[in-house]
Formats: sequence, C-alpha cells, structure tokens
Amino acid sequence: MQEDQENVFDQEAFLDELENSHFANPAIKAPSHFINAPQVFSGLRNVASYPLVGPSTLDLRERWGLRIDLERQIGGYQYQSYLLDPCLEEMITILVTPIRKLVHDLTIGPLKGQSMNEHGVLVFFMINFICQTRGYKTVVKFLPHEVADIEPTFEFLRMQDKRRGEWETRYVLLIWLSLMCMIPFDLRSIDSQASKSTNRIPLVDQMIDTAKTYLDCAGKDRDGSSLFLARLLTRRDTCEVYLPEFVEWSKSILSCEPNTFQAIGILGTLCWIFKLGQREVLLPIADSVEDMLVFVESKDQLMSNSAIKKLIVKLSQRVGLCLLKLRVAAWRYQRGSRSLASNLGLESKVTVKKGSTTITEETEEDEDFEVPDAVENVIERLMNGLRDRDTIVRWSAAKGMGRISNRLPKEMADDVVGSIFDLFSEDVFKLPNGQPDISSASEHTWHGACLAIAELSRRGLLLPTRLTELIPWIILALKFDIKRGAHSVGGNVRDSACYVCWSFARAYTPEVLDAHVRKLSNTLIAVSVFDRDINIRRASSAAFQENVGRMGIFPHGIEIVTVADYFSVGNITNSFLTVAPFIAEFVEYRHYLAQHLLDFVISHWDIAVREVAAEALAKIAVLDLDFACSVIIPELTKMCASLDSAIRHGALIALGRTCKAVKAHSQTPMDQIISAKDLQDISNVVPSIPSFTLSGFGSEHVRQALCVHIACFAEAGWTVDEATLKSWHAIVYTTLERIEEPLQKLASETCGAVDAQYGVTEATFDYYLSRIAPNAERFGRRGFTLALGEIDYKVAGNAPWLTKVVDALAKNADHRPASTPGVMVADVETRRNSINALTNIVKVLDTKHKDAMTPSLSYSILQAYYTGLQDYSIDHRGDVGSWVREACMQGLEVMIPLVARLDSEAKGADVQQQHQSYLLDVDHAQVLGKLLQQSVEKIDRIRVCAAKVMTTLLYARTESAMAVESNQEAEHEYVLHVPHRAKLMEVIENNEELNWMQPAEVYPRVVQLLNLPEYRSDLLLGFIVSAGGIAESLVRHSSACLIEFVSNLPITIEDLATGDQDSPSSQPTLTLIEFGNEIMRIVEKYEGQDRIIVPLLEVLDMLFESGSMLMMEDEYDFTPMVRFVRRQTLRCKDMRKLTAGIKTLCGLCGLGGKIKKAILVELLRLLIHPFPRIRNITADSMYMMLNGSADEPTPETEEVGQILVTTAWNQPVAILTPIRDQLYPLLQLEKPKPAPAPTRAK
Repeated sequence: MQEDQENVFDQEAFLDELENSHFANPAIKAPSHFINAPQVFSGLRNVASYPLVGPSTLDLRERWGLRIDLERQIGGYQYQSYLLDPCLEEMITILVTPIRKLVHDLTIGPLKGQSMNEHGVLVFFMINFICQTRGYKTVVKFLPHEVADIEPTFEFLRMQDKRRGEWETRYVLLIWLSLMCMIPFDLRSIDSQASKSTNRIPLVDQMIDTAKTYLDCAGKDRDGSSLFLARLLTRRDTCEVYLPEFVEWSKSILSCEPNTFQAIGILGTLCWIFKLGQREVLLPIADSVEDMLVFVESKDQLMSNSAIKKLIVKLSQRVGLCLLKLRVAAWRYQRGSRSLASNLGLESKVTVKKGSTTITEETEEDEDFEVPDAVENVIERLMNGLRDRDTIVRWSAAKGMGRISNRLPKEMADDVVGSIFDLFSEDVFKLPNGQPDISSASEHTWHGACLAIAELSRRGLLLPTRLTELIPWIILALKFDIKRGAHSVGGNVRDSACYVCWSFARAYTPEVLDAHVRKLSNTLIAVSVFDRDINIRRASSAAFQENVGRMGIFPHGIEIVTVADYFSVGNITNSFLTVAPFIAEFVEYRHYLAQHLLDFVISHWDIAVREVAAEALAKIAVLDLDFACSVIIPELTKMCASLDSAIRHGALIALGRTCKAVKAHSQTPMDQIISAKDLQDISNVVPSIPSFTLSGFGSEHVRQALCVHIACFAEAGWTVDEATLKSWHAIVYTTLERIEEPLQKLASETCGAVDAQYGVTEATFDYYLSRIAPNAERFGRRGFTLALGEIDYKVAGNAPWLTKVVDALAKNADHRPASTPGVMVADVETRRNSINALTNIVKVLDTKHKDAMTPSLSYSILQAYYTGLQDYSIDHRGDVGSWVREACMQGLEVMIPLVARLDSEAKGADVQQQHQSYLLDVDHAQVLGKLLQQSVEKIDRIRVCAAKVMTTLLYARTESAMAVESNQEAEHEYVLHVPHRAKLMEVIENNEELNWMQPAEVYPRVVQLLNLPEYRSDLLLGFIVSAGGIAESLVRHSSACLIEFVSNLPITIEDLATGDQDSPSSQPTLTLIEFGNEIMRIVEKYEGQDRIIVPLLEVLDMLFESGSMLMMEDEYDFTPMVRFVRRQTLRCKDMRKLTAGIKTLCGLCGLGGKIKKAILVELLRLLIHPFPRIRNITADSMYMMLNGSADEPTPETEEVGQILVTTAWNQPVAILTPIRDQLYPLLQLEKPKPAPAPTRAK
C-alpha cells in the first residue's frame, strides 16, 4: 500500500531558504547523485552531538537554524529521493545512536525519571523528516532491531504525552516498535513479567492498550500505531488470543458513534492486518469484519468522510482476497511470459509470493471451485465504489476489482467485466441518429469504470473477445468533455481512458489490436493535439507513444512520436497550429482530425479553444482542398445556423478562416470548386443571423465571431453582392457602438478590411464623421474614431478626406474645454482612440506621408500629441489620462522619426524648402523634454513607455547614416537634433540594464539632467509630481534625489565661477537662485491646478526642512513665494493642501525678519481655523518650528511653546480665540485688525 506523505515543514523560513537553493533554480539540471551528502552528514553529526537530557545548550533560534538548514539540504530531493539511498544507512545511524542510548538511559539507566529536552525532539524530527522524504518503508530497514531494545523503547513511548505537539517523536517510536516486534522469538521469552501458566503476555497487553490510545489521533502517529498493532497482532504467538479480541473491541467502538479519527485508525489497522496476516489466521475473523463493514456503511456520519470510504473499500477487497484461495487465473490472456526468468528459459514455472505464502502459477485449465457468498458482497461494494464521488475511493475500488478478478473462475470474472461495461451505459440514451447521448452520464462512474478496465486489462483479465464491445466506449471516454454550469467535467474520464489505451499496449499482441488500431490511433492523436487540458494531451501522447513502441502497427508512429512529444503538446497553441497540421499531412489521420474539429472542438464550451481550433481547421483544410470544399465548408455553413451560441461562434470563425485559406491556396476560382448552392449559403450566413442573437447575454461573442468572419472574407477578396455587403456594414457599424473595447477594436479592424477591399464612398466618410461629432453617442464615438484610423488614405479616393479626418480626430483628442458653448469634451476613451487613430494613419501612410499630408496638417497631429501629453484627467478609475499620454508617446515614437527623416531628405535636396519642414527646430528638444517629464512621473507603466520612446528617438539615425557604417557619429546623422546629446546618451543608455519600473534606479540618474536648461522645466515638473505623491517608495526615492541635487547647487553664478574648475565648460550647471526662479515660473503657470500645486507645496516643505532653500536667504527674494503659499491657505478646504501649506509656512519662518513676522501672523490665523485637525497641525508645526529655530530660546518663546502644547485645539473657536490672542504679544506681533463688516444698502 502506498503511504500518504504529510508535509510537516511548511514554515515560511524554510520556504524563504528554499527559494535560494540549488533546487529552486529551474535552469539548473536535476542532480544525478546526493551532492549535499558532506554537508548533510556534518549537520546531522552536529545535531546528534548535543546532550538530549537536561537544559538545552541551544536556544530556539539556533535549533531552528539547524533544522531549516537540514530541511533545505534534504528536502530538495523530495522528487528524487532514491538518490539518498547510498547515504541513508549512515544518516540514520548518526541520528539513532544517541536516541537508542537516550531510550535506555531514561528507562532503565542512570537517568531514569528525567525527560528528554527540546534537542532530543529535534533529533526525532530529523528522523521523521528523512522518512517523509524517502518513505518510511525504506528508512525503517536501517533502524536497530535488537531484542534488548523492545522493552526500553516501549517504556519510552509510554512516557510520551500525546497531548503535546511532538508527534514526530511518537511516530518514529511506533514505526521502530513495528520493526522490532517482527523478531523471530516468542515474546513470552522477552517479557520479564510473563508467566507460563497463562496464554496472555503482559508486555503485549500493555503494547496493545498503549497503541489503541493513538488510534484516535489526527496525525501520523495514528498511522504508526496502526502499523505497529498490525505487526503485533499478526504474529504467530499473539494472533490466536489477541486478534479476535481486537476485532471485538473494534466492533464495540464502531458501534458507539466513534469520532472520525478513531474510525479511520481502526479501519486502517484492520487493512494492515489483512495485508500482513496469514490466510489461515485471518479466515476466522473474516465474517466478523464483513459484518463490521456492513454496520459502518449504515452510519451516514462516517460515510460522509472520504478517507473512511476508501478504507472500507480497501478492507473489503482484502477480506475478499482472504476468502478466495491464492491463485493466478489460468484463463487470463498472456502476452508471452510475464516472467523474465521464463523468457530466458531458466525455469518452467513462475513463482508468485504473497505475504509469506509461495504459490506456483499452474498452466492447466481453470478448475471449478466454489466462491463464498461473501465475495459477492465484496464485489457489489467495489462496484459501488467505482461510482463514488471521491477519486481515492474509485481508484482503490478499481485496484480491488483487478485483484479479486484474478482469483475468480472465468465465468464469474466475465460477469464482473460485463457489470463494469454496464456502468458506461448508465444514464446514456440513444439519439435519433443512433449516437449515444452522454450529457447526463456521471463522470465519476465513467472514471471508475475506465480505471477498473485498465486494471483488468493490465493484468490480462480482459479477454480479447471483449475488445470489440469495449473500444467504442473507450473512444467515447476519450472525448468525454461536458459543460455543467460554469465549468466542465470529464477531465478525469479522459485521463483514465488514456490509461486504458496505455494498458492495451502492455497487455495485448499487435494481432489482437490490429482490428481496432485505426480507431484507437486516430482518437489518441486527436486527443493528443486537440484536448483543452495539458495533462490530457500529454497522457494521450504517452499512450500513443506506448502503443507505437510496443505494437509497431500505428501508421507513421515513429514520425509522429518525434514531433508530438511531451513538450510540444504541452503548449496548446503549438499543439493546435504546429503539431496537428504536421500530423494531418499523413492521409490516414487528415480527415479524422478535421472531422474531430468539426464535431467536438469547433463547438467547444471554451471560447479560446474554439478560436484556436478555427485556425487549426484552416491549416488542415488547405492540405485537401476537395475535402475542404465538399465536406468542411458545407458543414460549417450549416453549423452557422445553429441556435447554440457556442456552435455558431466557432462555426462563424472557422468558416471565415477556412474560406480565406482555401482561396489563398487554390489556383482555381471559387465558383469552380465550390457548388453554387454552397456559395449562396455562404453569402446568406451573415444576413440570416437572427437579430436576437446580436443583443443580450452572449451577444458579444457572436459579434466577435461575425467580425472575424467578415474580415476573413474581405481580406480574401470574396465576391459578394450589394445586399450581403450592406448586411456586413450593418453588423460592423452596430458593433462599433458596443461598450466592450476589445469588440470595438476588432470591429474597427474589420471595417478597415471591408473598406480596403470594397472601397469607401463619400457617404461613408460623411457617416463616419457624423458619428464622431461632439453631440454623437459616446460609445459610437469611440468605435467610429478607431474605424477612421483603419482606412487606407494612400488610396486616391480616400486622400481628399484626410484633412477633415485629421482635424476631427485632433479635436476629439483635445481634453481642454471647448471654446464653443454647449460642446462637450470627448470622454477619455474617445480621446485615447483618437490618438491611436492618428497614429495608425501616420503608420499606414509611412513613406507616402509627404504626398498625402501637408506640413501644416502633419503639424496638427504633432500638436495633438503635445496636448495629449498634458491630459491628467481623473475619475473613479484613477488617472485615466495616463491612457491618453501613453497613446501619445507611442504616436510620437512612430511619427517623429518618419517626419524627421523627411525633413532631412528635403533639406538635402533643396535648402529653400526649409520653411516647409514637418518638424520645427524647437520641436526636437521639446519632444524630449515632454518625454523626460513622463519618464519621472509616478506611474510605472508610463515611465517605462516614456523611456522606450526616448531611447528610440534619441538613437534613431537617418537612412543615409544607417547605410554607411562609421565609428564616428555626427549630430547630422541622427533624425533628432537635440542639444546636449552626449549627456542625454550618458543618462539614457541604449540597453535594458536600467529598470525604469524601479524608482531607486531611475531618479538618481535622471536628476542630473536638471542641469540642462532646455529640459529643466518639464523635468522639474515631473519630479515635483512624483516627490509630492502618495506612494511611499516613489516619494522616498524621488524626493531624496531632488533634495540631494538641490543641496549641492551653487547659490549664484559667482559661486559657480569659483567652484570646480575641472568641470567641462560645455556642461551647463544650475544655480540655487535659478532653481527658485524655476519654481516660481511653475507657480505662475499652474496656480489653480491642485494636481501641481499640492505636490509643489510638499516639495517646498521638504526643501526648507532640509535647509536647501535657506542657503540663499540673503540673495533671493522670498516674498512672492510667501504670498503664493498664503494664497493657497486662504479659503481652502482641502486637508492635504492646507497641511502642506502650513508646513511650508513653518519652513519659511527660518528666513527671519519681516517675512517671519508675516508668516507667524498667518499661522496664528490658522490656529483658529474652522477645521479642528488643521488647528492641531498648525500648533504642532509651530511648536516644532520654534524648538528647531537657531535663535536662543527666551521666556516668551518658551511660554508660547507651553501654550501650543497644553491647549486642546479641538475646542470650539470661541474658546480658542482668547488663548490664541495671548500669543501676539509673546511673539512681538501686532494683532491684525478685523476687516470691517460690509454695510447694507438702505
């Protein structure tokens, strides 16, 4: 029996360690030996060297360190545990030696009465961990099993408290005792208290009583106890007395509503007993155990547990095996000899060992014998187990069916096989066409039946005469994929059906399967490449490979196996679009694969599978155009009329792609290879789509399929009549008005394909432009904006409309309020789509840009990009303006190199045409400035996009420069002529080493560019927005870089002249005075825009707090700045803005003089602000400002501080005003006179 493994090392520390280990790196190949053996031996010896009794010499952290290190070294071999075998004995010996000494010392030695410390628990833990990694059956062989150890070990087990958490100690002791109780000596001779006058052995009584107490545990110590009891009760000197008693005790416990864990422990123990015991010992208790099973099955509480049901099935099959004599069915089908020795001719008989009984496989005919009636109950229980909802129960029942059938007479075994076959037909009905309908069938029943068939087949118990009846069911099982609710069922059925096919290869000769090879090979191949689940594709591929290797009769097996391997079918796209077309080149599989797609995959419940299946069908169809035109296309046309949305969706896409592929590969006109009726049916597909399917639930999928369908026919140049074209336009236009953005994008591409093939009329342009007008419906405005960008304006008939289209799109892209009253600004999706449409127009025109677009019209596109880069719109979704900014940057990446190269060519040809340039000289630096601003702003995605575009533009070279390789690159060789190119290239390198997603990497490098005056304003604006942002990481890195940069600036030009003389004269450098002026220029430009002003106030607070701005106190006039900050706090209700203004005012107080007095007056006004929180913030800030002042404290300032600290500023303003007024004289300020009340007109 395969033992369950329990993960006992799930601590976070272990996982963190394991991430950096050798095994966590997938690039490192799996080891071929125990490479960590020296470290493990050293660690285990270290663990074993500490005393296990008395106070522990290691604290908890040190013990955990030892444990984690060994877990990391050993646990990595969980999936290659056999590599530990050469070192396993030494590992166990190192740990068991001190444990064995400890057991003797604490039970019969000088330390009797003492207890094991925490380090001893660690030693037991490591033994258990090795058991968990390698398996206890392998590890237990290396434990000592001397007679002298039995009583001390058992006594040490009795000393353990099962209520404590050290279950590893108890588990190791129990499996150790299970080994020791197998010694070939009478336990009476070992027990020091045994008496010859009675059959009872006191030591055994105590062992059984103690082990029983662990049967109700929830951990592994319950499993150890079950094994220990089974070993003990099946001994020859104990079974006669103690085994019946244990069975009666089990019945009494199970009849008294036991807890679930105790029931699992008892049933698990009985399973072990029937596995380890001799048949003659078990027969007397078999009937009693069978009655017990019947009783347990009647208890609903117990039968709701999966583990209990599995153990009932397992115990039942072992009872059945006990009731039947040990034999191997002589009637079973044998593919050659199942013994290697017989194959080599070394012996004429095969011996089979079961437990300690050896039998000989007879070659005579099957003899008649009587089967006990209880066996029928066992078979019925196993049949019910095959229907169970739990996989572990079905799997156990399937194995039990195989084992029991091997001991039954031929007739009875055949009845069992027939009963399993009957499981397939449960809840299966016949359709009118004679095909079975499995939609109501239970996936659990089919899975269990397939597992049982595989087990019977593997053992040779499924005779070849049954294959004709079985194969159709297995083929159905390979395709068992049914959608129920929001998910599908049947993956386990298909997987088990692959297991059946795999077992066929190992059980039968090629001659037996030759009649079925065509069906099996075709179905396995179809499942290998077209199943939705990766595990099923791989399982089917493995079954096909097994049959190819063992049978050699599958057509083109070797060629297919080399392509359809484990890895190639693992990727669904590669499997559908590469592997499947390759296999379809073999005519034996071609038509079946195409038909399988038509019957199952094109109508699959998963939309992604339907889409990739349509592409695969088109690839296969071109391999046989006659079959495609006579079978595939007519059948797809019929499927398009289905009322099932999944079938209709897949058929529409498949029909479009198939017809497009057939037309592309056919040298014959379509009307000669496709019948007139089929052509008419194809033309009627779109017009005949019911209108109710185009709206409501699921209509988006139908419309998506229709768009793909129409686009494929348009791209193929399909001949259509006016009515069909009109229906196409109706579908596409209404789809452009949908709310789903992916659907709008697809519809716009379809619109472009139709317009490119069938032309655009003047009425069409008028209709498009009317649908993007400011008063148009917003969803349609979004869609038709994209559609205008898909039109090919290189076509002569479309070119005259280009000016109107560009003007309309540029207006739609503008986020600024319209000058015309009543005209609404387009929503953000329309603005983004307008920018994308302009970019697409530029991209499509490409080298025809100069012929189709005047410089002024081209410049209007550039201005639309510039305007879009200032779009910082915000709604409930966040910074939605970033969508527009990103689209603008992507547009600049396309347009700037194109028009810059056109200007370069024009200047080279005619100097007089400079006034007709597409790109003004100022634009070269302006573009980079705006991109630099975006590259330091707060959204990671925007920074990455800006960096990509900057790199492209900065390093883009003219075509003539690219044609000539030169080591010396001049400025004229680049499409953009920007100042300070060398410095820009130094910061913005043309590689991917700089991660623009990480603020810690970006800001320290880009801040250097503030020294360049051409880019300073835009870049500083970006730094202010980031440094005054909300995200902690972004604010920390951006503000730190900016403060450090400003702190190192010279104050004046004179300071710059006396500074570092080694710096290149060509390197412009910013002064602190100029920095302050730049701040005030930003204030003048953006005052009233809180998006800029609030972060600016927070940045000013940081700069004053760091002392950077105070360094120019004598050289700079701060009065305008004070007035600006005061204006922001007047009549303001924004908490964040008020807080930043208060802190900035406190920072400005460091200037002293009249400015300080004016600021203090303003702060005292804020002390009685209507908002209590603002009053508290003002008081705290003033107190910190006064304490941090460089002036010597005076009694007056100390009193001011005392008032600020002791006053509860959340009191009513009427109470606080007199308190506030006390501060005026203390600060030597004149209290402002209240403004006169306005007089009312009489």
